[in-house]
Amino acid sequence: MNKGTDNKEAESRGSDNKKADRPRTLAITGLPGAGKSTIAAMFGELGAPVFDADAVVRQLYGPGGAAVDALLRRWPDVVDEQGGISTGKLRARLLANPAMFDELERIVHPLVAEARAKFLRDAAGQGAPLAVLEIPLLFETGADAEMDIILLADAPQDVRLQRLRQRPGFDERLLHLMQERQLPLDEKRRRADAVIGTTAPLSEVREQVRRLHARLGSGLNK
Repeated sequence: MNKGTDNKEAESRGSDNKKADRPRTLAITGLPGAGKSTIAAMFGELGAPVFDADAVVRQLYGPGGAAVDALLRRWPDVVDEQGGISTGKLRARLLANPAMFDELERIVHPLVAEARAKFLRDAAGQGAPLAVLEIPLLFETGADAEMDIILLADAPQDVRLQRLRQRPGFDERLLHLMQERQLPLDEKRRRADAVIGTTAPLSEVREQVRRLHARLGSGLNK
């Protein structure tokens, strides 16, 4: 399924919800390996400020990160050699006890929300007409309510798995646990305003991104 970037619902939703004191907000979501970062980078190349929720989490887990103290109070054995959070040790704990996801998210998600709010304030201060936010758990955290436009990056399961297996530290067992906690893909497609399939040639994906950026970034429905 590919609604494409000419979806009229995407245009009207953005127009109705846009506020004068902040940029129009476009959230990119999708399952792991779907191509979210590729699409976000294309928006960045066009000059849009981009928020990367996964990058924020990595900062929160790093030495001195805002999540470190709370996580180490709860699970002191997940510390790494630099005093941050060892993602390998954390991953092992999650695999052994999937119920730990709930507690982990209660600690981390509010901190990500704070970083997201700061990003939007900064984008508004820069006068950006469009702010792009890459948020894997957009619907699951309720952050979709804050967005004007929701764009789903999409790819078939076999393509997603092929991409993920090329990443260092990939664990298919953890992937299954994470995906079980997400909305089904069909529901994500239904709730998205537009869908971009990332198995198309990059030139085609880039052109879809360019059209959407031109429409939303200018504030005009073309």
